[in-house]
Formats: sequence, structure tokens, C-alpha cells
Amino acid sequence: MMQITLDDIDKCILELLQLDARASFADLSRKLDVAEATVRFRVKRLIDNGVITRFAALLNPAKVGFGVSGAILLKIDPANLEQACKQLVAFDETLYLFQSTGEYDVVSVILARDMIHLNDLVKRTKMIVGVKDARVSVTTRFLKFDPAIKF
Repeated sequence: MMQITLDDIDKCILELLQLDARASFADLSRKLDVAEATVRFRVKRLIDNGVITRFAALLNPAKVGFGVSGAILLKIDPANLEQACKQLVAFDETLYLFQSTGEYDVVSVILARDMIHLNDLVKRTKMIVGVKDARVSVTTRFLKFDPAIKF
């Protein structure tokens, strides 16, 4: 994946948008003391280059009915890895999916409504062709949830 060079203005725009994705170009322009046209151009360039992948609201999972979170650590047969990952990505409950080194091939960070929902998710995960082992770790409390990247 090609990395693009970000200057200080790009980084400031990204930091401000991570704090408030609804900030207008005019607001960003005032905060950065640059022309609004400059902000528009740079945001478009950041989108076009895949730096900004989407604008989103961050939700509190518990407040919207997802009281259980955790990780599923998976060992997957290499011959089925790509297809298994495609299926895991498609699960609505999957927040993050990482391919990793070490004992487990894939780490799936998930949300579930309750333990029944979690058990169903684990069962569906184990039924994916190529899954050899699935270890579940349920979180007991959030210590940090901040997907923002600091520059």
C-alpha cells in the first residue's frame, strides 16, 4: 500500500476531522488560518488518496444495545484463510479483523447484544470452512476506545 506524504496542514485537518467529522470547511479554514478553498482541495485529495475512508459517528455500544464485546482468536487452515476472512468481514458484529503473526492467524474484535448472541456468533465463526480453533475472550470493561490517529 502506497503511503502519501502529509504536511502539517494535512495533519491538522485530519486531527480536527477526527474530533468532529461534521466540522464545515469554513470552520476548519478559520481554525487553521488558511483559505476555505485550500481546505476543500486538501480534504478532497485526502479522500481521493484513501487517507480518509469515510466520515462516521462513534457510538457507545452499550447505549445502543451491544452490552457484550470481546475478541475471537482464530487458527485457520492457510488454504482457506482468504475465504474465511471474507466471511468474517461480512459479519455485522465484526468491528475489527486483523491477520496476525504468532499462535493465532486472525483476531476478530466483536460486539454482541448479550451472551446468547455471542454464543451464536462463536458458533457461526467455528462453522466457517478452514477454522481449526477459536478462542473467545470477553471484555469486562472498556479502558480505552479511541480510534483517532495522533500525529
